[in-house]
Amino acid sequence: MKKSLLIFFLVILGQQTFAQLKFIERYEVASEMNDPLFEMIDSKAGLISFRTIPEKGLNLRKRFQYFISDSSLNSTEGIVEFPVKEGYDMLGYDTELDQLFVLFTKGYAMNSSKYILQMNLKTKKGLEFVVDNVLDMELVEFLVQDQKAIFMGTSDSRPVLQIHDLVSKSVHTLQGIYGNDTQILQIRKMPETHSLEVVLSRKGSYRNRDLLINTYDMIGNVIQEVKVDQFADPGQEIMDGILFSTSNYQEAMVGAYGLERRNSYQGMYIMDINEFGEFDFKLYTLEDFPNFYNYLNEKQKGKRDAEVQRELERRRIPGINSLYSIRDIRQTPNAYFIYFDQFTVTSSRSGFQNGMYSPTGGYRYDRWSRMGTTIFNDPYLASRFPMSSNYQTVPEYRYISAHFVKVAKTGQVLWDNATSYNEMVTTYPEAFGEVAVVGEDLYHMFVEDKLMKLSFFRNGEKIFENQEFELALIDENERIRDTNLESLRLIHWYDKYYLLSGTQRIRYINESGGDQVREVYFLTKIVVDGDLYQPEQLPD
Repeated sequence: MKKSLLIFFLVILGQQTFAQLKFIERYEVASEMNDPLFEMIDSKAGLISFRTIPEKGLNLRKRFQYFISDSSLNSTEGIVEFPVKEGYDMLGYDTELDQLFVLFTKGYAMNSSKYILQMNLKTKKGLEFVVDNVLDMELVEFLVQDQKAIFMGTSDSRPVLQIHDLVSKSVHTLQGIYGNDTQILQIRKMPETHSLEVVLSRKGSYRNRDLLINTYDMIGNVIQEVKVDQFADPGQEIMDGILFSTSNYQEAMVGAYGLERRNSYQGMYIMDINEFGEFDFKLYTLEDFPNFYNYLNEKQKGKRDAEVQRELERRRIPGINSLYSIRDIRQTPNAYFIYFDQFTVTSSRSGFQNGMYSPTGGYRYDRWSRMGTTIFNDPYLASRFPMSSNYQTVPEYRYISAHFVKVAKTGQVLWDNATSYNEMVTTYPEAFGEVAVVGEDLYHMFVEDKLMKLSFFRNGEKIFENQEFELALIDENERIRDTNLESLRLIHWYDKYYLLSGTQRIRYINESGGDQVREVYFLTKIVVDGDLYQPEQLPD
């Protein structure tokens, strides 16, 4: 009897645990396991998924496919197709209003021929624009604003950014970018002011780096320049950062700082910038984050906390031993929710750098809405944009912990906490986890192999950490036979909802009662709910 009660209790507990994460909607497209994957971009028209796929037969022609889904993943029109010029493939994309812009290239050399397909998502009609007067460059970013295509890349090992007017065919090169020891860190479209904001890093005097935030009009003229040539104490530098708008033409930049030449991280900064380009800094160290080591067990955390206290008693800033990189920022009218990752990088190449001033990284892009990076070791982009590259090694990233901070916009740390990655090793160079903030609740989720791992915080308190959930289907009569693990992609969509995509083989029973298998590309909508968590308490 006791054994039966225990089994019954464990079944109920399993159901309660599973309810914290539920697969609620699914959309499928017939697709072979190793077919090119769909990119996704959110727009006013709905969720747009698109890809290029080779035609059948011995030719170099491809078809461009897209479909639009609503918030329940329903697609009324289904797949829409456009022909692609022979020998061309998708390289970049962007949206503006109800238009989708896709950049195609014939090969992946710097001087490859290119053209842009503009699709009206309402009328399903397309226009093609030849790109024939832009500099040869290794492309890193492609954007569109005001019917002008923006190309950012490197030429002769120097950064370059050009604006190509799709209507007049004129090309304007942005001033003050092309030069030695200069790096583009971030680009922001500013549709309200018909301008473009570019964050630059440039080597200054005494080996220090200056941070420049330049605003340009759409013909390449500098409207405003914010130069950060002094930061904190001598030797301290900005290590990385994300620039974002707050309100009423106010901006902020959040990231990590430390001693760059020693590769030593010391904490977090918030730079507030007003409409006149005036700025000030708030600096935070481990003294401000008492729960920084909450990803460790109690004994290890106590040891690390004691080390921090000893450094503070000696009037030293305690260091962060690994890379400490800003990943995401969510804001309310009065506060910021900030997400950092802590990780290490290993590479067989001597002198390998990582982070803001690395020659192979540092550019902040949004893979959810734009082309992203040309680095071939991005597993998402490797199967979408098989670009040639000069990089000879693939570094490994050992993820240690994820860190979360809520900071009032007036500067006070309201809470901090952390969760462990359990020394997960991957070759993926960008943010591995996806964060959802709903009121005072924060969710952190990522996919490792065939498992989804979810952590939940409420008002800064860690309710549960790395709860594991298996991939599941909506139809209980179907089974997952195979999953292409390299195809899996998890993205936070809105509110408590995430999107998981990839390719699978699904086993099902046909109308005749026979056992069959179909291969699909799928989109699955997932809801998370921390209120359904029940701590494990076994009966006596």
